[in-house]
Amino acid sequence: MTTGMTLRGRAARVGLALLVQAAAILCCGAARAAPEAPAFSDNGDSVAVVIGNGRYKQTVPVDYAHNDAEAMRAYLVERLGYRDANVFVLKDATLNEFNQVFGTEKNPQSGRLWRSVREGRSNVFVYYSGHGVPDLASRQPFLLPEDGNPNQGESGYALETLYRNLDLVKRKIGPERQLVVMVDACFTGETGRKGESLLAVSAPGFAPSRPKAESGIVRVVATSGATPANWDEVNRLGLLTSRFLMGVSGLADAREQQGDGDGQVAWAELKRYLRREVEEAARRASGREQVPEIDDAPIVLKASLPVAAVARGVAALRDEAAWRRAEGLGTREAFEAYIGTCGEVCAYRPRAMDRLLAGRQRDAAAIDQENWAKFGAARQYQAYLDSCTGPCAYRSLAEGYLGGSDPNGDPRVRACDALAAGSDDPDRPKGVAGVKFGRIEAGTAIEACRGASAAYPSLRRLAYQLGRAYDRADRSRDAFAAYDRAAKAGSVAAMNNLATLYENGQGVKRSQAEAFRLYRQAGEAGNVVALANAARMLEYGNGIPKNEAEAAELYKRAAEGGDVPSISKLVPHYATGAYGFPKDLRQGFDLFRKAAERGDPVAMATMATLIDNGFSRYFPGVSAADMVLQALKRGELGAASVSATDTAAQKLKPETIRTVQRAIKQADYYPGALDGRFNPVFVRALDQYAKANEAE
Repeated sequence: MTTGMTLRGRAARVGLALLVQAAAILCCGAARAAPEAPAFSDNGDSVAVVIGNGRYKQTVPVDYAHNDAEAMRAYLVERLGYRDANVFVLKDATLNEFNQVFGTEKNPQSGRLWRSVREGRSNVFVYYSGHGVPDLASRQPFLLPEDGNPNQGESGYALETLYRNLDLVKRKIGPERQLVVMVDACFTGETGRKGESLLAVSAPGFAPSRPKAESGIVRVVATSGATPANWDEVNRLGLLTSRFLMGVSGLADAREQQGDGDGQVAWAELKRYLRREVEEAARRASGREQVPEIDDAPIVLKASLPVAAVARGVAALRDEAAWRRAEGLGTREAFEAYIGTCGEVCAYRPRAMDRLLAGRQRDAAAIDQENWAKFGAARQYQAYLDSCTGPCAYRSLAEGYLGGSDPNGDPRVRACDALAAGSDDPDRPKGVAGVKFGRIEAGTAIEACRGASAAYPSLRRLAYQLGRAYDRADRSRDAFAAYDRAAKAGSVAAMNNLATLYENGQGVKRSQAEAFRLYRQAGEAGNVVALANAARMLEYGNGIPKNEAEAAELYKRAAEGGDVPSISKLVPHYATGAYGFPKDLRQGFDLFRKAAERGDPVAMATMATLIDNGFSRYFPGVSAADMVLQALKRGELGAASVSATDTAAQKLKPETIRTVQRAIKQADYYPGALDGRFNPVFVRALDQYAKANEAE
């Protein structure tokens, strides 16, 4: 599940990106376009190391690591032209085998890889799937060998050592050749199974190491920070590996994926595809963020047939794209072309046949819906009931309106309101405060709201509240059914949440177009959160044509309507003067202050970093440390906003961090040193302090 509040579909990282934007807008100059590069070809002398560590002596296995290794070997040999003898495949590699293939810290040129590459003639591809673990003492991430102990950093192979040794390999092959390192692992200390850790103590995870900027090593890492890497259960591969293999088969080059459709997968196309697809698939699968970290590179890969491991998955995606094209055209010829050209996977053939054979007879369900739109809008409920000759989807609503009884005194309705009412729902009765999504007791709320909604099907808020309860329990299909019923009855709060299910493919076939339609419908009906969600889709071109000007207008309307996060989205426009905004940085930064005053923790954390990075004159009388502590009072989102500043372009000063450490230490939540760093103990204390001191 993505999120569960009425801010469904909007993750904190979107707001945290403003931290980078606020600093970037002060700089000038356009980046030069990278020169066009030749295809990543001529691999007769290229060398690869492929490691799949699935079984471990001292911890739990990694389910699909061996599959990952075999799939990558197949891609390198069958598609990129690597000689089989030049692809060194290791499964369940020990520390000694790591040292043998990559070299040791003291003797980096002793590795088989360094000895095997040829100057000016070898490209190099290094791949690893398995456990990655953080060393709590040194804050260094390392790859876990088959015989390694996750609680002892010295038993692993440090990423820092790997990059240092690969730097020598890169120097040997020369600047005209490429060295790519792909790591399908995370460094949080988690196994990927909910609540299960590799470590004896809890750890927040560290960002993966970076090679030296001048080394020329190109990294593709599964996750960029303190979040776990996910699996693709359908294809039985690591999620990054699965989407990489799909992308290079041509999906990243497809026009519907914002590629140029020229048959070549440019690295920029692949990077954009991986970030979007991995992020969205992780949200659907686990409800958690996974944003891969991918370096820019002058690499072009020829789009090729998918390897066997992802062939069916690619076929399914292409089949869906073909159906969307046919459905978009809506012509007889388009549906006939779909049926005639779909291959092994042809999931929409029955629907295409129905569209072709429906012919001249109107759908009875469509007639029923038209009758409801006609009579329901005029409140002629008996006339609607009289019109029912077949389907009568709105019968219960019409009968409920005709009954005219007030159900608010019913104990079942009162219980449902108390347990699951949305604080943003305009249908919420006066005197009902509403419940934060994270505080819904799912089992109790489902039982209460299911009975209340069945007794009073005409009360759309009960269906919406039942949807929230199911949503809290991660029962997406049931949540979709309840939200859909409430939305069809006119609940704008339900429309917003229903749109998010469509956007993320939770409980329903994913449809970005339908998500955008519902966001706009709810937004125009007064739901400012839905308006902001529609703006976000336009801003990033999320499954719909990108339109930043229209996005800015919608953010402005949402902010004027009271949506606090939308306020901060307008800041960059005051710096650039885009979309009719006055070019006035002070007005822009004043929006941060306004958003912070109205309780936005992202704005608070951003203000703190700006104050610490030379912009204090825009925020007179405001302390960075005070802003951080205020952000923490906003609960879990506040803690995430503060922690994210550690990896942002603009960071908090050590003095500010020490002040916050001291305050949390005095509150008995932080037992560690006042070192001015986001050390693991401090990050954990931030979360605990924020949850305990969350303001309503």
